[in-house]
Amino acid sequence: MLIKALCDYYDYQADKAPCTMPNGYAAQSVSYQVLLTENGEIAAINDYRKTITIQQKPKKNKDGSITELPDKTKKVPQEIALPERSQKTAICSNIIEHRPLYLFGLNYVNGTLTPADEKDKAKKSHTAFVEQNLAFFEDLDTPICTAYKKFIENWNPEQETENPHLLGLGKEYTNSYFCFALANDISKSPQDDPAFQKKYQKQLSDKEAQSKSENTITAVCPILGKELSTARIHDKIKFPGGNSSGCVFVGMKESAYESYWKTQSYNSNISEIAMKKYTSAFNSLVNNPQHFTIIGDMVILYFALEQNDSKECDFFSNFLSTSPKVNVDKNLSEIMAKLRTGVSVDYAALGLHEHADFYIVGLTPNSSRICQKFIIRNSFGKLMEHIAQHQIDLSTAGSEERFIRFSNITKELISPKSTKDRVSPPLLTEIIRAALNGSAYPTELLSTIIRRVKTDHNEEGKHYIKFNATRIGIIKACINRQFRIRKNQKEVIKMSLDVNETNPAYRCGRLFAVLEKIQQDSYKRNHTDSNSKTFAETDTPQLDSAPNKLNTTIVDSYFASACSRPAAVFPKLVALSNHHLKKLDDRAITYYKNLLGEIISEIGTTFPTTLSLENQGRFILGYYQQNQVLYTKNAAK
Repeated sequence: MLIKALCDYYDYQADKAPCTMPNGYAAQSVSYQVLLTENGEIAAINDYRKTITIQQKPKKNKDGSITELPDKTKKVPQEIALPERSQKTAICSNIIEHRPLYLFGLNYVNGTLTPADEKDKAKKSHTAFVEQNLAFFEDLDTPICTAYKKFIENWNPEQETENPHLLGLGKEYTNSYFCFALANDISKSPQDDPAFQKKYQKQLSDKEAQSKSENTITAVCPILGKELSTARIHDKIKFPGGNSSGCVFVGMKESAYESYWKTQSYNSNISEIAMKKYTSAFNSLVNNPQHFTIIGDMVILYFALEQNDSKECDFFSNFLSTSPKVNVDKNLSEIMAKLRTGVSVDYAALGLHEHADFYIVGLTPNSSRICQKFIIRNSFGKLMEHIAQHQIDLSTAGSEERFIRFSNITKELISPKSTKDRVSPPLLTEIIRAALNGSAYPTELLSTIIRRVKTDHNEEGKHYIKFNATRIGIIKACINRQFRIRKNQKEVIKMSLDVNETNPAYRCGRLFAVLEKIQQDSYKRNHTDSNSKTFAETDTPQLDSAPNKLNTTIVDSYFASACSRPAAVFPKLVALSNHHLKKLDDRAITYYKNLLGEIISEIGTTFPTTLSLENQGRFILGYYQQNQVLYTKNAAK
């Protein structure tokens, strides 16, 4: 499915470079242009990079205000068409080389240029370059070809260690790629020279004819549906996080994967034409940040089958990126607000194609291969509807307008103290698939977030680690979607406190919140100074940020046990609360006893012995939502 989609994308982008390259050519990023004299000497090295604008995320100030930051500029390499690059990991030169070690035979070490290294790699690389390119350019006598040939003949790495042009590049020398042109006419380059192109095309034709005569296997291509020459080896993909030399998407390296006496990629029956199409499109997409986002160990690739899919990709990337685009975010808010209320969206007015085929693919590198974890295909409009429902399910009271991105979710699934933990690709796959397909969230998502709530602790200055809107939203979404999809029931957990909810686990959570508040108020009343207001002087019991706040509450000592085994903990906590109540004034005692009575009345005569995973989630929701009420000031008299 993905290979067919990539071939279709290639056809849609047929008039755009660098996705489509002439036969025998490949796109190569280049940072510097070496200008040669007619005698092959370096006249200058020009900065060939282009400047792009990067929009910065607005800065949130301590007072809650937002400061718009100016756009940043960044220099990035330009892509040019060069003869196909070697995909071998061993030393092997290209016709018209671009790598500095091959071109100049010099290493840049601590501000100096030297041809020496432990394995003589610089010398071997430069020798391979000289032999390959001198043999090819020997009978080409156009000005640029002659200058390039003389450069190869005359360049001596041992005598160029003080070359001012190369030293002027500094550290950029090592990680940059180069192209060539004439100093007196920079429009003339070796790869664009007609004489070179004619000879190169003849070489390609001869090579193709020889390959067909020696070992040609034809089969019906499953992508194009025609009997064509089958690709023996598939081109490599420069995949983020993969091998520097590239990874293959289709390939049978070991004989154990071969069948019916077909070796290497003959097993796939994919034609040479289809292989060139999909690998070219694949490389184009993973080299364009507009088309992929990295979350944990997974690369999320996305594209639409349109000639220009930039706007659709910008919109979708905002759900993945930790640095969303401000101009897109504004339109996105409008779309989400309409979808939440069931109002139709005029996508055309925003320059979006509602019915465009949109693909989202999850990929990870595995040694030298690319592994596909999932692929989702749907119309862009339908995906927006599913994402809107995903946001609604995750919303909690007061957070309706906040986008919870996949990066926000994955952050809450790992310990805040860990710097190495990552969400496993299988779990991340199921979360994204559920959100984009409108299906039930994986059980592992609920179990993981509950484990984090039970084990994590708030720290000084960080009071929203254990309980926060994102974690509560995830629990609410898992339970509600489970009931809506699998049991055909409407929302069972509301966004705010539901005093009519009779579920024992939910009530136990509410009860735990009230018992904690009683403990806090009891401690506060006995440690307050004469200038502090008592409960009788306020509208509702409040816990402010006074320094006499308890360092350890029943949440720190009993929350995990109460969430799993209420019957083992609550009798002790209720008895303890009676002791705390005696320290409060009469009005507080009346308020809390009425509240306790209202909550316990629906639990029954005994507390639940154990709670299932789903009910543990209900417990946490009940605790959190009751706390939202207890710690929110009442404006009414």
